[in-house]
Amino acid sequence: MINPKLKQALDDFIQNEQLSGTSLIMTVFGDCIFHRGGLVSLASLIQVMDVFGLNERSVRTAVFRLVQNGWLISEKIGRTSYYRITESSRQRFIVADQKIYSFSHTDWDQKWDLVLLSSVELENKITLKKELEWLGFGNIATNVMAYPGCDHLKLQNLLLNLNMTDQVVLFKAETLELWQESYPTVKRMVDTNWPVQELMQRYEKFIADFREFLNLIDLDGEAALDVVQAFQIRILLIHQYRRILLKDPNLPFELLPADWPALTARNLSSNLYHTVFQAADEFFLQTARTSEGTMPPAHPQFYKRFGGLKLDALTA
Repeated sequence: MINPKLKQALDDFIQNEQLSGTSLIMTVFGDCIFHRGGLVSLASLIQVMDVFGLNERSVRTAVFRLVQNGWLISEKIGRTSYYRITESSRQRFIVADQKIYSFSHTDWDQKWDLVLLSSVELENKITLKKELEWLGFGNIATNVMAYPGCDHLKLQNLLLNLNMTDQVVLFKAETLELWQESYPTVKRMVDTNWPVQELMQRYEKFIADFREFLNLIDLDGEAALDVVQAFQIRILLIHQYRRILLKDPNLPFELLPADWPALTARNLSSNLYHTVFQAADEFFLQTARTSEGTMPPAHPQFYKRFGGLKLDALTA
């Protein structure tokens, strides 16, 4: 049953946020299609995206861009067009999936990993800096990227994949607290070189927006959640959360403000996702189609999201 207040809130949100169709389609691929074979028909994707106010032309333009950028590949079977996640983008989907749906925050050993870029060729330097930022590194000085306790395996794989193992020098450093003011100075350095204040504002807006959706669902009490509204909330939630998380370097709590809102945002996301998941899946599985008909069962990893989705209530 459609909740009119929730409908108004969702319509306002979709209109005010000026959502990118290309980015929103990426969210749908990551949240709904990736763990169900990674393939969907263009006709059914157009139907799915219609609930966000995207018309057929917008969807066609967006998937064309995603093909151009190597995220998707198009296939034609008979007269029907299908879009599939490419092998080259699969790793990015896996990394994003882990970052969004699984919580990992290791204790910090007070040590820093430094990457010296002075020997890297200019065109490679731009690529490497971008990839290091994706891992959470900040540019603390000319030709020096730093991160407090990075995942060495991810760093090693990155340098191997870019063929840059012979162009960079890696250091391990430690903050020496030789006087009382050392720690506040380090926090100021973090504030300067990582987008801490911007992320804080984005988290706070995200919490306010999606807390309202959760409250509107709760006010409806026992009434069954409308499947389209549930799908809209699930995709918008992951879309907005993803955009913040992929910019969040996941710094140790010691280096962040005391009221850092990341855990509140995760708890809200988990609760809201669990609330809308089943009804949203119902809409998606009714609508989306592959070359063999309905979508295949999801990979078991899919059900581990946000601490584990309740299998007994789900349609696989």
